[in-house]
Amino acid sequence: MQTQAKVISVLVSALFSGLAFASPSAESLAKQLKVHIDVKGAEAEKTCKQLGADWATCYRSTITLSNTGSALNDKNFSIIIPSPRRILSVAGDQFKIEHITGDLNRLTPTDKFMGIAAGKSIQIDLISEYWHVSDYDTFPRWMVSANGQTKTIKNTDTEDVTRFATPLSTAQAKRASSDENLILDTLKRYDVYTAKMDEAGAKDRIIPAPIEQKINKPDSVSIKNGLFLNNIDTADHARSVFANSLKKYQLLAQKKEQALVVNVAVAQDKIQLAAAKKAGGYTLMIKDGVAQVYGFDAAGAMNGFNSLLSLVDIKSKDNLSEMVVNDAPRYEYRGMMLDSARNFKSKQHVFNLIEQMSELKLNKLHLHLSDDEGWRLQINGLDELTSVGAQRGFNSKNEQTQLLPQLGHGTEAQKSDGFYTRADFIEILKYAKDRNIEVIPEIDMPGHSRAAVVSMEARYNHLMKSGNKKAAEQYRLLDPTDTSQVTTVQFYDKQGFMNVCLPSAKNFAKKVIAEVNAMYAEAGLQLTTWHYGGDEAKNIMLGGGYASAADAKPGQGIIDKKAQNFPYEKSQACQALVKNGTVASFDGLTSWFGKEINKELVPHQINSFQSWQDGLTHLKSASEMTVKPTVNVWDTLFWGGTEVVSKFNQKGFDIVLSNPDYLYLDMPNEIDPSERGYYWAARANPLKKIFSFAPGNLAQNAETSVDRDGKAMTITSPTTAPNIKGISGHLWSETQRTDEQAEYMIYPRIFALAERAWNKPGWEKFQANTVYSKESKHVDKQALENDYSRFVNAIGARGLEKLDAHQIKYRLPKVGSKVVDGVLHANTEIPNVQIQYSTDGKQWSVYDANHKPAVSGSLYVRTSNADQSHPRFGQVSKVQ
Repeated sequence: MQTQAKVISVLVSALFSGLAFASPSAESLAKQLKVHIDVKGAEAEKTCKQLGADWATCYRSTITLSNTGSALNDKNFSIIIPSPRRILSVAGDQFKIEHITGDLNRLTPTDKFMGIAAGKSIQIDLISEYWHVSDYDTFPRWMVSANGQTKTIKNTDTEDVTRFATPLSTAQAKRASSDENLILDTLKRYDVYTAKMDEAGAKDRIIPAPIEQKINKPDSVSIKNGLFLNNIDTADHARSVFANSLKKYQLLAQKKEQALVVNVAVAQDKIQLAAAKKAGGYTLMIKDGVAQVYGFDAAGAMNGFNSLLSLVDIKSKDNLSEMVVNDAPRYEYRGMMLDSARNFKSKQHVFNLIEQMSELKLNKLHLHLSDDEGWRLQINGLDELTSVGAQRGFNSKNEQTQLLPQLGHGTEAQKSDGFYTRADFIEILKYAKDRNIEVIPEIDMPGHSRAAVVSMEARYNHLMKSGNKKAAEQYRLLDPTDTSQVTTVQFYDKQGFMNVCLPSAKNFAKKVIAEVNAMYAEAGLQLTTWHYGGDEAKNIMLGGGYASAADAKPGQGIIDKKAQNFPYEKSQACQALVKNGTVASFDGLTSWFGKEINKELVPHQINSFQSWQDGLTHLKSASEMTVKPTVNVWDTLFWGGTEVVSKFNQKGFDIVLSNPDYLYLDMPNEIDPSERGYYWAARANPLKKIFSFAPGNLAQNAETSVDRDGKAMTITSPTTAPNIKGISGHLWSETQRTDEQAEYMIYPRIFALAERAWNKPGWEKFQANTVYSKESKHVDKQALENDYSRFVNAIGARGLEKLDAHQIKYRLPKVGSKVVDGVLHANTEIPNVQIQYSTDGKQWSVYDANHKPAVSGSLYVRTSNADQSHPRFGQVSKVQ
């Protein structure tokens, strides 16, 4: 009996012991643990160098991990940290850090983990590469793994990262001591915002500005009874497009009487200015209650109508002026690129963008449909591209049913997941066609291809299990022999590249081209332009910021460079191509594959091939390609962008300027740590900077702007003016997980993009072999300032209210302010936007610049939109 009792006692003890020390679940830990982050600042170069940081640059941050539940002594859990920077080390011996892939890092307790008592916290110091000067350098949705599950930590499941990360101060917003940027607060903004209220200057200002505009009788044509669409003698779809715009703005008149009668026709012989007699050109005449548009073509007719629309104040319905406008586009290519791959953007978001592009006379919608983080277009016969490649989470073993989460996604489904079905895409194509916009699809290859590679591996594994080896290998994008050690720009391994040396990679590209082409045909269109991508197919660890210990110089991070490979270097398929002379070296494979894909466009009668500049950099001449190539030049000016344009001109390429330091709308709106966006190319691209961009004289920009660090540039113009096909704005979506966040970045800066794509201003003049700098005086800065003032006043007077009508969540500007002798002085980037002030942050009053209020004590300011039926407010700032 004693023996039996002893056994029972042991069993009971073991049972209760197991209950007492059972590992907590991921679900319980996700609620129990709370994360808080504080950025401490730059680390010493010596430390960064030894940790292998690029250019020996790194910073320290402190994670406070709080336990709101019972004591946590179990070591069998890990924290998954999403970070846009490589995490290089963790201080102390209680945790270790390892990189998973992309922006995912795993923080795991070691055997020396001492636990976290109930209600207590521990602090963990991390050192990460580069710098952290924006609140949005913190990604949301940290995760915890335990017992085979992973869940999002609840207090990080938010788009407002300041809920778990201490907001950065102005003093923390500089990358280094050499950073000379002016970090903005309310006081500094007051001096930066130079545009004054100018209602008269804004009155007849069309956006974008026309070649010629003659005002005959100011304020003489009534629109109080709306606009009546009378004779619309142009493309069949035009009347419905015009009517939909007028309905949205509550301007569509049902009767001619007392309305402004609108007639639109294609009539080249009626265009009154020789310079307007080209594609997209038009003449607009407003007189005696009639608006007459003559277009050079259907696009010109629509452009003329949109100029009329630009003049209309939909809120006040003020009279228009009697006038004659003659106009045509400066550039053939006037583009906007939307990245739906990193974080998906809804079909409605695309429709809104198309409508705004049309009204602003932009004509090329470049859709970035695939990248490492997602594949966003349904392809018949390759279901895994969307069933796997368009979804993210931690519920798939080896990513067989979904990709790992990236870019602050978390473990649960998000709006940033998804894809366009064939029907969606065909609908987008038709919607764009009706507004004379060409949709340019980009399937990025061979780099930035992880979503495709992983999806096709899932397809391969599925078909191999069913015994269909031939079908499995038909579209496989990964060479199993490839053991190359590489790190892509966004920290993926070899899966970030489709292996171009495999015949199956070409099969894949041909299949996708054919299926996309079929969608265009179903939409009643000819696919005209194919965008190859071609960018960043490289190993960043082979860059100049890293060196092996024996070779390291000051300012270089120490790594084992001998352990690094070029992409595909260890692939037997690629080694064979190098050995037989098909390509001279591994780094030439991207351009070689581009040539191969270029040939595949011919059977589909696709007559334009587009690529990022690095995709074709190894070609000696554009003539090497069967279909004429166009390159998006995306070098910054301070890194030699002017010279790159000249080189591609000399090789015979068509060029679309895509300089990120002026044309990337994913760069912040202002130099302020609370502004969203990456800043590798520019600390900010504000409205005025984009407006001031001189595409026809790139060197000139050195006189009107500064480099990434706020320092003066010196650029010499080439012997001949650049031959430019056009310019394009770009929104990369790493930091925009929602449509609203994307709208904040696009609008109203798209107005400035359209201005520079359409209009050549008088203050932009090419001068050969001329040195431009902050000290030079080649640019008529007063003319630039006057032009900008009229432009920005027109946005405030008529542009933003139209965005309100579309329910677009555009960025409301911040407020510049100061208190002088107890009186509040306030302004904003867009003069007509309403400013409000408050002494408690709760009760708000409208600021009147003509009757400046007397104030005392604490003071807060913000802006408000014009549509008070759907009020929105800008960021609240405390007056300094």
